[in-house]
Amino acid sequence: MRLTGAEAVLYRTGPNNITILFEASGPFDPGLVLRGLHQMVEGAERFHRAIEGTRAPAFGQRQPLEWPRHVSVLNAPGLSAITMMNLARRLALPAGRPRWRAVIANPEGGGWSGLVLQFDHAIADGTRIARHITTRARPEIGQGLPVGGLPCVSLEGLQSQKDARLTPANSGLVRLEFNDLARHIPNASGHADALLRLARERLDADPAFAGVAPTRRNHATMAQIVALRTADGALGNQAKMRPVNLSDASERSKALFDKARAPWMESARIAIARALPTAILRPTVQSEFSRPGIVLTVVPVARRLPPLFGLDLVAIHPAAPTLGRPPLAVTAVRTGDGFDVCVTAHGPKGENVPGLSQRVADTMRQSVLAP
Repeated sequence: MRLTGAEAVLYRTGPNNITILFEASGPFDPGLVLRGLHQMVEGAERFHRAIEGTRAPAFGQRQPLEWPRHVSVLNAPGLSAITMMNLARRLALPAGRPRWRAVIANPEGGGWSGLVLQFDHAIADGTRIARHITTRARPEIGQGLPVGGLPCVSLEGLQSQKDARLTPANSGLVRLEFNDLARHIPNASGHADALLRLARERLDADPAFAGVAPTRRNHATMAQIVALRTADGALGNQAKMRPVNLSDASERSKALFDKARAPWMESARIAIARALPTAILRPTVQSEFSRPGIVLTVVPVARRLPPLFGLDLVAIHPAAPTLGRPPLAVTAVRTGDGFDVCVTAHGPKGENVPGLSQRVADTMRQSVLAP
């Protein structure tokens, strides 16, 4: 067990957490969710090991998991999905333990109900974890585990578990149908291209982005995903961010990506980053991830949502990692005939602008629905 160079850099610039909300359509059996979490954890060794060290971080010895330190049950009937998202992105991961946690929310229904999964970006990227979950966390009816030993927390109790180092801007959530995207941007080379160009429209239309230079607005990066080829649940960060020039028409950039750096250049960059002191490394990496006008990640799941964690799912809401402060970070899960989209927006200088993320998400929806 070892961290790759990229994973070590992600860990040293942290905390850089990934948050995913699995939304259920009402009440559910929390025992099935716990069974699904067990299946997920048992299928990947990284969920059993803490990351140790600072200058040269590495996975430690396998630990016996103390489930009450990783999983809790929340009953807050008035909770909304976006409130849960913005709270979860600020939660601390277990100290000295494997770097993941989960919250089973409102199993009796009422308000937002489902599961929150949070993990360190050094464990895996969002696409790898999504593919792992869809193949592992599939409990059958009647196989639930007892949840009596898990702590029950209130909304106030959960808020007290924030990590002071995590200060992401609030996010916004929206559902965008493929047909609406295609009608609004008919010359897009694909759904992801259409989503990128819709986000580019928002940079032009919202006055909050008036200070963003045109060259930066046209500079986007998109995660290019390496397919999961192993059957043993191996995880790792396989996504590479590729630049996209949005000043080009879609038909001129059908591949979406500019030429990739030569492998030796990428290796050299990682080697240099690993040698930098943390005090220099963190602002350097944060600056690099903040430079594009738009950062897009698309996670493919299924044409029809499977019963992951035993939940009757209606949506999967991802959030961008807490890394960098670009004007728009757009993370989308491709399910059914559309995207479940999470938007995290910042002002031109990376500042938090109250209400901006949800405003951008709402106007994206209004734009594609307009005649």
